[in-house]
Amino acid sequence: MTSFLKACILLVSLFSIQFFASSASAQERYRVGDVVENFTLVDRATGQNVSLHDFEGKIVFLEWFAYWCPFCQAAAEDVEKGIVQYYRNSGNVNGIPVMHVGLNLQADAETLTQSFIEKYSMQQVLNDFDRKVANRFQASNQPIFAIINGVAASPSHEQWELLYTRLGYGDLDQPIDTFRAAIDSVLAPSASSAPEITQDPLNLRVATGSQIILSVEANGSDLSYAWERDGLILESQTTENLIIAQAQLSDAGSYAVSVSNSGGSTKSASAQVCVSYSLSDYLQMSGLPGEDAAIGSDPDGDGFSNVFEYLGQSDPDDPLSRPNLSFSVSSTKDGPLFDVSLVTHPDSIGYSAVLETSPLPDFSERVEQWQLSASGSLQELFPTGDARSIFARIAVSEN
Repeated sequence: MTSFLKACILLVSLFSIQFFASSASAQERYRVGDVVENFTLVDRATGQNVSLHDFEGKIVFLEWFAYWCPFCQAAAEDVEKGIVQYYRNSGNVNGIPVMHVGLNLQADAETLTQSFIEKYSMQQVLNDFDRKVANRFQASNQPIFAIINGVAASPSHEQWELLYTRLGYGDLDQPIDTFRAAIDSVLAPSASSAPEITQDPLNLRVATGSQIILSVEANGSDLSYAWERDGLILESQTTENLIIAQAQLSDAGSYAVSVSNSGGSTKSASAQVCVSYSLSDYLQMSGLPGEDAAIGSDPDGDGFSNVFEYLGQSDPDDPLSRPNLSFSVSSTKDGPLFDVSLVTHPDSIGYSAVLETSPLPDFSERVEQWQLSASGSLQELFPTGDARSIFARIAVSEN
C-alpha cells in the first residue's frame, strides 16, 4: 500500500512539473530592456478597452494589486504619495509625464476593491483577472510593479522598453527611491530645430504637355513638405519634389514650399513657373487643317515654315504676319561675315534658330552649325581660302 501511494504521488508530481513547464514556455516573461508588446485590458470604471499604447509619450507605472493583500496595501499608500503626487505636476527630472495605472487581480469583490481604490486615490484601474498581462512580468502573487518608457525618440531608451519590474514590496530597502531611479533615467527627446533650406526651387519655363518638376533641398529630421501656388496649398504635393505630369497654362504661377518638423517650419523662396503653348498646341490653336499643320509646312506661302512662325509667334495662316528675320553677308579680306537676326518670342519653347553652312548647295554633307544668341542674333566670320564656295541658311533646331 505504501509503495503504491508513493508511486501515485510521484506520478502526480511529474505531471504537475510538466504542466507548469509547458505553461511557462508558452509565453516568455519580459526582462528589463525588452520592448513590451501592446496589450489591451478593460477599464473597470468605464468598461472601455484601454491599451498600453494609449499612454504614448509618457512613462507608464503599472501596479498590480489585490485588495486583501497587506503588501499591496502598504505599496499603494507609498506609491500614491511618492510616485503619483511626486510626479503629478512636472513629470520626471527631464519633464516627461508619468502615468500611474492600477491593475486589479481580484474578481468578484467589487465593493471591497472599490474601497481599496478610493482609499489610495487610484485614478485609472484596469482589470487583469486572469493575469494574462501580469504573467508576462512575474510568475505569480502580488503586488507586481512594471515601469515602461512610452516616449518615442528618447536618447536613453527605446519606446515601450521595460525599465523595471518587481514582484513583492516588503523586502525592498528603499522602494520609492528605486522606482524613481528608473523613472528619472528616461531622457526627453532632443529638441528639433526648424529645417534649413539649402536649395530653393528654381524658376522654370515649360511648354504645355511637358512635365513640371520643382525640387527643394533641406537639412533636418522627420521633414514634411507643403507646396503652394500663388499662396494656395497644393494638397497632393507633399514631398521634396513637386511633379505635374502634363503642364497646362493654368499651372503657371509662383510656387513655394514650406518644410516642417517638430522644431518649426521654414518657407522657401518663390519659383516662377511660366507655361507657354507647345509648338503642336500653337499650330492646333491656329486651326490649320491636315498637312498644313505640320511643323515644316508653309500654309500661308510667306517663305517661313510653321516652326519659324512659332519662334516669332506670328500667324502661320497669314502671309502678312511673319517672323522678324534679317540675314546679310558682307565680304571681308578674311572671308564672308554673316550677320543674322531673328527675333524669338519669349513664349516659344523647345526650339532655337541656327546658322548652317555647307560647301554644297543641297547641304548634304559637311554641315556646320552656329547657335544664335538668346536675343536671336549672330555675327560669324567664315574664312574661305582662295577658291572655296560657302552656302548658308537659317534653320531651326529642337532643344
